[in-house]
Amino acid sequence: MENIKAPKSVEAQLSKEERVIGKISSGKADYYATDKRLLRFKSEADYHVLEYPQVSITFMKYGTGWKLFRVFTVLFGLLSFGLGVLGFVGPTFETATTVTHTQAPFGFSLLLWVIGLGCIAMGLVLMYAYYQIKAPGIEGKELKRWRIQRHRWGSANADRFAKIVEERSGSSTAD
Repeated sequence: MENIKAPKSVEAQLSKEERVIGKISSGKADYYATDKRLLRFKSEADYHVLEYPQVSITFMKYGTGWKLFRVFTVLFGLLSFGLGVLGFVGPTFETATTVTHTQAPFGFSLLLWVIGLGCIAMGLVLMYAYYQIKAPGIEGKELKRWRIQRHRWGSANADRFAKIVEERSGSSTAD
């Protein structure tokens, strides 16, 4: 394991023999895995320490409803984007006597286009899994503070950190 350079506020909380072997930022807090303990720092004055024998870490996925939400968000985005593009171009209807060209107002088409792109991006990028750290005495709202988000991109960092905590605590990341 490699030593990781930690800020002075973290170094001040470590014993002389203790060294930082893992670090990750998630939400508003930084998590540090040492060879002896797990630390969560929100600020220099707001930090918490857990001893490894008390710690367990579990990989959690959002349920089927979350997957359906993402799929429908992307589909709605594609529909909105398509309608926005159609509004820019406007279909042309030809009959025997007249040619009618319809086009939506520019602002409306642009709005549909932006909503469509936003929904597509949101559906593809939104986080969908996290690691939950548990220990005795951590319940309710406090339990949510001990979550490490696992994003679609950059998930290797969260996985590596969870593996360090799992090895040190003897817990399993399987759900």
